[in-house]
Amino acid sequence: MDLAGYPDPVTQTVASSRPRAARTGARIEGVDVARGLAVLGMFVAHLGTGHHPAGDGWGSQWMWVVDGRSSALFAMLAGVGLAFITRSVVPGDAVAMRRARVKIVVRSGIILVLGWALMLLGTPVAVILPTYAFLFVMALPFLRLRPPALLAVAAAVLVVGSPLVLGLRESLTGTVEPTQPTLVVGELLTGYYPALVWIAYLLVGLAVGRLGLGRLATQWWFVGAGAALAVVAYGLGVVLADVTGADTTSWPGVLVSTEPHSSSMFEMAGNIGVAVAVLGLCLLATRGVVGAVALRPIAATGAMSLTVYTIQIVAIAIVGSDAVWYPTSNGPLLVIGLGCIVFALVWQLTLGRGPLERLLKVAADAATRERTPPVYPPGTRP
Repeated sequence: MDLAGYPDPVTQTVASSRPRAARTGARIEGVDVARGLAVLGMFVAHLGTGHHPAGDGWGSQWMWVVDGRSSALFAMLAGVGLAFITRSVVPGDAVAMRRARVKIVVRSGIILVLGWALMLLGTPVAVILPTYAFLFVMALPFLRLRPPALLAVAAAVLVVGSPLVLGLRESLTGTVEPTQPTLVVGELLTGYYPALVWIAYLLVGLAVGRLGLGRLATQWWFVGAGAALAVVAYGLGVVLADVTGADTTSWPGVLVSTEPHSSSMFEMAGNIGVAVAVLGLCLLATRGVVGAVALRPIAATGAMSLTVYTIQIVAIAIVGSDAVWYPTSNGPLLVIGLGCIVFALVWQLTLGRGPLERLLKVAADAATRERTPPVYPPGTRP
């Protein structure tokens, strides 16, 4: 989602051809590409046949990879967006920080209403937008923290918050399995994206967004460190589950689960590793002109991720729930996915910022616009 306060993409056509992954005042193409992959990954998770027994088997070797990880990447990149919103705030400038907080709250409110509206369509998709909105508000107390402190808080959330959330979920619902959210309780605790623990993804993204994304060494560090974290976290979870013989579908065995959306410490840490590595690869891939141009359609999709995600949910509501519950063909996936990519690219090249992204920016700017009182000539003040 375009929460970074970037300039209009149309005005950046020339700048986007420069062989750099980051430029002052311009969009960071690698972040947009990563966000585009996250959105398209959720398309695959919702509509792909490869991981469904009723499907034709195409993609069974790789489609499972996107389950849980795409939404985790999406959430981490939300934190990167917050880093961009607050990057111009000078430490100690209370007025600028207050303005940034207001922008975040306004955008969160719009996203929350939109998310709940999409839920009313009754699709089988667990809509992530309400949790997304909650995460932005929950992040407000942490905006002044430096990357080491942000990572420390994120680690504490995984170690302490994950068992707490899973335990409370089991107590409230009788199962550790995620359920469709019931407004606030669902968004915070029982849903597929429990904000009380998913805040870790956003905090990691907030830290990552402040680490100098344009530096080559940083990008390679993301790839290496992210891959290492993923291997260690997933590996430890699998080994512990095997050694203990734990039933990872119930309490307390779920604490060592690595299954998508289990919200265990090991699953989430592994997802963070994958997300950081993917971001690093996307930044590296867009450093040169060839990569940036080749990935422009995916970057356009990422730059309009709120609009594209909304189109996906509406499209699923139109074609019917069977496209998600019983996907026997990848036709809907290809039509909706490719259609969204083409739409995003054409819209960005001709009109710039996406329609819903423009709404967020206009509303946030209006809420923080300084209103100068009128000046009257002496003796004429009404």
